[in-house]
Amino acid sequence: MGWAVHPASCSVPADIRATIVRVLAYMGGLAVLAVVAASFFRAPTGVAALDPAPLPTWIHVERPYPAFELLMPELAGSAFNYGILRRSNDGARKDVLTFGEAAGSGPYVMVEIFRPGAEGERFIDASSEIAARIVDFAVTDDVKPAGRIDSKFGPVPLVDFAVALHGKERRCLGFARPFDQPAMQIAGWYCSAGQEVVDRATLACVLDRLTIVSGDPKLDELFAHAELKRTFCGQRNPILAATPEREERIAQPRGTKLQTVKLRGHSPQH
Repeated sequence: MGWAVHPASCSVPADIRATIVRVLAYMGGLAVLAVVAASFFRAPTGVAALDPAPLPTWIHVERPYPAFELLMPELAGSAFNYGILRRSNDGARKDVLTFGEAAGSGPYVMVEIFRPGAEGERFIDASSEIAARIVDFAVTDDVKPAGRIDSKFGPVPLVDFAVALHGKERRCLGFARPFDQPAMQIAGWYCSAGQEVVDRATLACVLDRLTIVSGDPKLDELFAHAELKRTFCGQRNPILAATPEREERIAQPRGTKLQTVKLRGHSPQH
């Protein structure tokens, strides 16, 4: 009897093909699930636009109530502005007093009283403080230390620099004086109308004339002690070199009448 030879079975290749098909189908299912999950967790279009924009670091107070006063009769014709900025996250405050305009034709004076809201906030050196405040200006001569001046607040570090606005260069003398009790800083500058050097005595008068209108007890005490050291723009005699802190009448002794006051010397004969 002869033996019949049968061809090799094709069941093995068919099984392999079926397995590959199942693997591909499984991988395709995973891909679909991944796409669905990504679309589910992704924020819908337009949601970001509905979220409120973050608040700015400093907010301008619309109707500022002045806490400080600075009378500058030499700049009576210049525009004066008093602004208050508050920091939203900790309540820090800046009172900013300006005379003139940065792009104006006359002197430009700025005084800033900064009171931090967070404890432990440190002040940096005068050069860095002023450099941070003139980043929007075209600086033609970099900020550099320029010694110190004496003031009713004690020694005040100075810096010298120059800026150009609308093609016009200004020479400026800046300052920054920090305090520990209470924590605050007085900073600013005096920019001349042109390239002339700022007189240090003029800047000393700016600090001499800065007075407080309303504040907390510690701040009132600081300014009260400063007034005792006031030099009246370089002169101890307020009659010879009076600074306009406030207009006050000189009180006469009681019982004295103008017509009874005798003047020294001879009166002219008619």
